[in-house]
Amino acid sequence: MKYRLFSKSLVLVITLLFVGTSVVPIINSKMIETNGVNNDSLYQTPNSIINESVLDLQYIYNITENLSNIVFTEYDESAGEIAKGRAFGTKGEWRAAEILYENMTELGLFTTKEQLKNLPSCPTVTHKIEILEYGMAISDGTNTEKVDCHITQTPLGPHGNPFQKNCNFSYKGLKIRREHPKLWEDKEDYVLIYEPESRRDRFFNFLDFPSFKLTIKIVENILRDIKERFRYPHYKGRIHIDFKNNDTYDMPASETVIPRLYINRSIGEKINNNIEDYTVDFHLKQRFNKSVMSYNVIGQLNGTDPSKTAIVGCLYDGWWCQATADSAIGMAIVLGIAKYFVDHNITPKYNIKFVGFAGEEYGMRGSIYYEAFHRDENIIYVIDLNQLGFDQVEQKRLTLQVAANNKKFLENIWAVAERSDYVKRMGDTTDIDDVWMPLGHISDDHSFALKRPLRCKTVCFLKNGPWLLHHRDGLNHTEGDVMKYFNWTDVSVTGEIILNVTKCLTVDPDDQFTSWEFTKVDIDNDGNDDSIQTAFNVSTDFSEDYVTVKAQLCKDRIRSILIAQSQISFVAYKGSNNTGSLIVTVPKNAKPGWYYLKLLLVDSSGEVDHIKTSPLIYLY
Repeated sequence: MKYRLFSKSLVLVITLLFVGTSVVPIINSKMIETNGVNNDSLYQTPNSIINESVLDLQYIYNITENLSNIVFTEYDESAGEIAKGRAFGTKGEWRAAEILYENMTELGLFTTKEQLKNLPSCPTVTHKIEILEYGMAISDGTNTEKVDCHITQTPLGPHGNPFQKNCNFSYKGLKIRREHPKLWEDKEDYVLIYEPESRRDRFFNFLDFPSFKLTIKIVENILRDIKERFRYPHYKGRIHIDFKNNDTYDMPASETVIPRLYINRSIGEKINNNIEDYTVDFHLKQRFNKSVMSYNVIGQLNGTDPSKTAIVGCLYDGWWCQATADSAIGMAIVLGIAKYFVDHNITPKYNIKFVGFAGEEYGMRGSIYYEAFHRDENIIYVIDLNQLGFDQVEQKRLTLQVAANNKKFLENIWAVAERSDYVKRMGDTTDIDDVWMPLGHISDDHSFALKRPLRCKTVCFLKNGPWLLHHRDGLNHTEGDVMKYFNWTDVSVTGEIILNVTKCLTVDPDDQFTSWEFTKVDIDNDGNDDSIQTAFNVSTDFSEDYVTVKAQLCKDRIRSILIAQSQISFVAYKGSNNTGSLIVTVPKNAKPGWYYLKLLLVDSSGEVDHIKTSPLIYLY
């Protein structure tokens, strides 16, 4: 969910001006898979959650674990190899693509691996600056200690040359300073220890689009770096200390003109407390690669109307480390939803493509390529998953965002999500909120929301806020965004929400009244029949369907004038006796006369599947 939009800032603003709210089918009734998973002591053991989860939670966990462990299985660090996890264009990402391909194939999906290639609309999708070697050490004059760290790649050469792509750095014995020296004192090479700035309100903060804000921030940092590069020729790097975590260090995805050296708090405090005693060595070797190999992995489930496509997707790459929450979990939930459709023999209304998007961390490369390469495909929905399903290491309250590019569409999706009772089932530790983002989130949905704003409805599910382990690594890849923070309950409930949204948008179950009866009732016991009561039985051809039965009291069969109504919603099960009853009373100000009751059965897609009408009944 981190990317660079240097040249697209103006495009984003112009697009915003022309994006409006378009017409979308209204979902009147929503499918909810209620599973009773709570966050109290009764459901603390994974087995209880696994058994009650709507999705195959153990399957999701296994996929997540396989993707997370790639940082350990695919790299030989003892031989000097950098363990980059599932980073874009690495053998870790290639292995992840194989895992997705194998699992999609086993599910019986029509599966393809689509290699990213440069196209006229995205001519640099296979380009990237890649780090070949890097390292950092600190010395107190007696002992030299290698430091666990991350060093950012740099888009410019050491002298600010924008055309020098193969930019390498190697420094020894750098002094450490808290601030830049006076110009006439700038005679020794040095690094700065970064002191976090207080947050400043920017002119564009009223534009609540994270992608645009991030662009402003990146451009601002680049301009500042270029200024400092020319002004302070002996300024060689900046040390960033992770003051929040002892054992982890940050790994931002952005490129920087001046190398950033990220270290954990334990090392940082050692330097900070004795800054005059230490010097720093660091080196960084890079190259500019124009032929990065990377793949989108696509598993298709055919629907009854192949002229339309719904995408359920997630990034499967990661920013080094295990990248469990960002976003092995999200990718595993996508496969879990595909497995649910297959296990329940569901044929969707449209073709569904379950997609693992490559290179999201490097600027949404996979989704940009997919949108451009499949320009003729009629993509009506994109359901995008990002960082989901994890524990927070401190009591920093996060929010599960349901972000859509269309206001009316968002209302319908939100009606599905809020019925899950997410906050209560999470033990009131995490919020959930709906967010309107016309240009999409900082995620793969942005590629479609930007290019197809009126034709494609997008929704992104992303757990956002002050996540303290975002893009962090540490302790031989065992701390940071790692597998041990997998939250079984969160994955279960979040997966249930996304499944419900997917079903509402793509499934059209056939529900019917199997029996019904209408009886006039004296509700206030005054000797006059003033109400009609109906009892009914509902069947469904779907394993479980969230249905709504509406009872509408009407007058005048020709004009069908609505007088009063009542409704009930519940989960109907295939092969079960799904019974219910409703009573509708004539309003006190209504005149005595002949009335009738119209009974409507609404399935989870919002469509009325069956209607039954009572005979005329005299009420007064």
